[in-house]
Amino acid sequence: MLPNTSSDTIRHFISTLIRHPAFLGVIIGILAAFTQALLISAGGPEAYGVCIACHVRDLVNGMTNIIADTSLALAPISKNAILPVMGVVGIMAGAFISAKVHREHKIKEAGNREYLFYFVGGLAVLFLTMIFGGCPYRAALRTGYGDLTALLFIIMMALGVVAGTLYMLRKAEKEES
Repeated sequence: MLPNTSSDTIRHFISTLIRHPAFLGVIIGILAAFTQALLISAGGPEAYGVCIACHVRDLVNGMTNIIADTSLALAPISKNAILPVMGVVGIMAGAFISAKVHREHKIKEAGNREYLFYFVGGLAVLFLTMIFGGCPYRAALRTGYGDLTALLFIIMMALGVVAGTLYMLRKAEKEES
């Protein structure tokens, strides 16, 4: 008896499609949009869905409020929650688990200077994000309303991405040599 070539072809197509990066990007985009809609309907501000800067701020401020009995500012959705928004924790845990499962997790040996460089760079990105009013989504919305500071933020962020990419490429080329 001959194998059913049409069902084998369909299985192969679906298997190939699921492994394609664009398919994963579409699925992540749909899930992010769904999460955004849920967070807005639960009382969160627009452009708050998956925002690392805002979630870190709310996580730190919320945990400080719980531990030290302070009253630091929180987004409305975090004020109404039992715990602050845990999106950052979920993203970090998911990335770590995924890297471990796919054997891509590697701890790179570096000097104290490099660790300090990345730590200070991360703090600078987070602080500047808060100074300029939040994540790129919120900056894009504010730019649409004519806010020139938000436009400056988007331009500077793009330049920072280009500079960081060039730095990492140059560093990778030196390591290969």
